[in-house]
Parts: sequence; structure tokens; C-alpha cells
Amino acid sequence: MDDVRYSSRLRFLDTAHLDDSTVSFQSLDVRGTGDEKLGALDGFIVDSGSGRVCYAVVDSGGWFSSHRFLLPIGHATLERERHVMCVDVSKAALSRFPEFDRDRFQTFSDDELRAFEQRMAAACCPDDNDSITPALAFESRRHYTQPAWWKSREQGAAGGNAVTGGNATGGNGS
Repeated sequence: MDDVRYSSRLRFLDTAHLDDSTVSFQSLDVRGTGDEKLGALDGFIVDSGSGRVCYAVVDSGGWFSSHRFLLPIGHATLERERHVMCVDVSKAALSRFPEFDRDRFQTFSDDELRAFEQRMAAACCPDDNDSITPALAFESRRHYTQPAWWKSREQGAAGGNAVTGGNATGGNGS
């Protein structure tokens, strides 16, 4: 039996490909602590096997210095009235996050994904001793608590996702 890399299950899901009947994610501002603008939501990284969302992909904008980074989904809440995703991470902390390269990310080994996650956790929550571990912990870390706006409408056999309109099996743009 072949070993399947966990990292190979992670897929980028562009905001343009999401069911926006509940929430419109396109052009959604992302704001940090103190309501400072961090960028715009570009998409999500989802586990294609479970449909769980792991990260929000944020584009920092800027004419010449645009960067994309991953924000662990457990740090995000939605304010639908303001059309804003609020995160409990400061711009200063975000500047220490590793940059997200979609093509490179899709080729990560589990060890590379683990190293990426550890760098991000150290920048995000340096005082959180539990956040820097050698294991991939998408099911347990508080960084990956599933938001109510992502959870399935029905927890039945279909396992469909309220946001994607189905299981997140594709959407990697390949």
C-alpha cells in the first residue's frame, strides 16, 4: 500500500469558485487587531478529504509589494454587515509569516508543510507553547477551529459543505 502524503490533500479554493448564497467572499477585506487593513481574501486552503478549511489565503495588496500569506482559519471571524473578515493577528505579526506561493505549496512534502506551519505558528502565537509541535495537528490546534460559517448545513451522509456547495475535492486551479 502506498503512503499518501497529508500535504497532497490540501487544495487552494479561489473565492470566485465558492457558493456565495450565504456569504460573499469576493473582495472581502481582511482586518487585523485595531481594525487595521491587512489585505483582501483571495481564497482558502481546504483538506480535500474532509472538506475542512485550514487557512484563509490573504493578499496583502500593494502596487509593487503584494504578498500572499496563509492565516490559520481559527483566527478568523466574519462580520457580514461590514463585508469584512476580522482576524486576531496584528500587521506586525503578519510581517513575520512565511510568504505563500501557491505553486510551491502544492508540492510540499509533509516535512515541508510541518516546517511552514511551525514558522507560521511561531510568528502568529509566540507565547503559545502548544502551537509549535513536530506533528501536523489540523484536527487539534486552536488555529484550525472550524468556523460556523464553513460548517456543513447538513451533517448527513453527503457531507456537503455550505460554502463550497459540495465536498472540497478540487479547486486547486490545476
